[in-house]
Amino acid sequence: MPSLDRVKSMAKELRAGLAAQDIHLAHSACLEIVARQIGYDNWNTLKATSDAKAELAVSVVVEHGREEEAASFYQRAFGAIRGGSYLFEGVPISIDLRIGGVALQVGGANPRREQEPRRGGPFFPKAHGAVSAVFILDVANVQAALQRAIGVGATIRGNLAAATDGRRGATVFDPFGHIWGLRDKAPVKLRHAA
Repeated sequence: MPSLDRVKSMAKELRAGLAAQDIHLAHSACLEIVARQIGYDNWNTLKATSDAKAELAVSVVVEHGREEEAASFYQRAFGAIRGGSYLFEGVPISIDLRIGGVALQVGGANPRREQEPRRGGPFFPKAHGAVSAVFILDVANVQAALQRAIGVGATIRGNLAAATDGRRGATVFDPFGHIWGLRDKAPVKLRHAA
């Protein structure tokens, strides 16, 4: 199911498209139509289902001052879609992105916490791979995704190879020290058969 924000956006797009055809509906009527198109009886049922559903978001911590650079990299390398940003004294300190169905927030490490580790993190990786998580990104063609990521600044961690399930995969370090596992959504044989 699309996020509530996406459903609302779809309703706005529907309303605008209908208005261009000189058909005028209220936003609430468009919400009802989109809810039915997605498979719900009505907007209230869709909203209640969404409110009860937990969604995971991930925060990637980079060196303070590199937030824009990181957001740009994730957009170019992995097709992230940019959302809003949070500013401090006019400078972005956190940027919302979305990769597929996952919300990804790029935030700068607090310089005071970096200077006083006893205060606790999160800290940005000081060396490639000095992290406790790997981001797995399933893509249509891992070789193309790998080339795109390297082309905009990623470095190889693990070469392109086939796994036991027939899917190809590779791992890269992004320019900020995080590890990204890239893998085909489907085994190579299935992709060629399709």
